[in-house]
Amino acid sequence: MSNSRLSADSIRGIAHEVGFDLVRFGPADPGEHAEHFTKWLDADRHGEMNYLATNKDRIVDPQLWREGVRSSISVAVDYSGPPGELPGGGRIARYAVGRDYHRWLGKRITKLRNELEHAGLPQGSMKGGTDAVPVLERALAVRAGIGFLAKSSMVISPTHGPYLQLAELLVGEELPFDAVSPGTCGTCTACIDSCPTKAIVAPFQVDSRRCLSYTTIEQRGFVDRDLREAQGEWLFGCDICVEVCPFTSKSKRRDLFGLDRPKDLAPHRIVETWTLVDVLEMDEARYDAEFVGTAMRRAKRSGMRRNAATVLGNRREESALPALSIAMRDNDPVVRGHAAWAIGRIDPKHSALRSAMTIEDDPRVRDEIQFAMHGE
Repeated sequence: MSNSRLSADSIRGIAHEVGFDLVRFGPADPGEHAEHFTKWLDADRHGEMNYLATNKDRIVDPQLWREGVRSSISVAVDYSGPPGELPGGGRIARYAVGRDYHRWLGKRITKLRNELEHAGLPQGSMKGGTDAVPVLERALAVRAGIGFLAKSSMVISPTHGPYLQLAELLVGEELPFDAVSPGTCGTCTACIDSCPTKAIVAPFQVDSRRCLSYTTIEQRGFVDRDLREAQGEWLFGCDICVEVCPFTSKSKRRDLFGLDRPKDLAPHRIVETWTLVDVLEMDEARYDAEFVGTAMRRAKRSGMRRNAATVLGNRREESALPALSIAMRDNDPVVRGHAAWAIGRIDPKHSALRSAMTIEDDPRVRDEIQFAMHGE
């Protein structure tokens, strides 16, 4: 390694001490993955995530984000564990069960940068983060050997499995690149076969517009009706393509519960105490006060309430009809529309639908009420 006062082993040791399970070195650029990303954007498979198109140039060429970077320090944390579910139903993707990973993982990557600078790497020579930075994290992780690219487009570590939170530091040092990770999906198509919305349109190709991790989190407004039943119990995100992966057995934290889990991965209070009706009924003040320190804020209050109505409809929760009926008078047309759909799943002859139709002036909501009552 040139231009560095630190050995590769020293860097790895510091990263492990900071709390990362996997540490690998690789190129600072995404390589051939840049072309795949560009084609994915051109096919509009990013949906409403316009920030990806806006930042495309910086994403495919990190030199535009941080001039002079030569290598990446790719790191990962195994966040596997028991399924996340609210009391009484409503599933949460595992990565969102605990504290907001943007916070705790961001703090770790900042601490890693500070520790490396303190140990001798040049001040200001590193740039990094997690998720909310203009880099192709999975591409960098694959090129550095964190894991191999799965047919679901996730990264699978042959030693830790597929539940990986990724982060990276782009550095001006010439680090010795690690070998690419061994392993492949082979002939396995479990993720493709199990996707409830058929969002994995081909091996290594995901259409975000059909992915529940997109529709329940990133998408604003109404979710297409042909995707709602497939949403099933998922209130926020989806783990199905990962849950069915045979490599989940490799996780060191798969069977850790309660106090045995790392503090950052311990369930958020909302996951342990809220119900779907609580989510549906929450006002702005309660959302601001209690949805603190959770990645579920990404879906916004409107999105979480919309999702709760959808799940209640899929569960056909008759006990939720009073709350859904009140939601039919909400100021948010998205909530009204999805509440109407949910009531139609439970009781299409319910009086709340007929009453709402007499006063509703939003054409999209009227269409939802019409569909709820008559299925057309």
